[in-house]
Amino acid sequence: MMGQLVAGDRDAYQYLVESIERFPKQEDFTTMIKEAGFHLPGREGEDAWENLTGGIVAIHRGIKA
Repeated sequence: MMGQLVAGDRDAYQYLVESIERFPKQEDFTTMIKEAGFHLPGREGEDAWENLTGGIVAIHRGIKA
């Protein structure tokens, strides 16, 4: 819908909607990071991500040993 409003071409931006829908939730992505061998900051990884803009964007943290 935003692609239609901003650029007048909704279909050109449909890939963004599909990409967002397929991306794992914060908890699941954190598990994937841990399984890949990264150490998560904080106790029990509680500081492994920070939501921005109400969760539309998240910054994930991991430290590779």
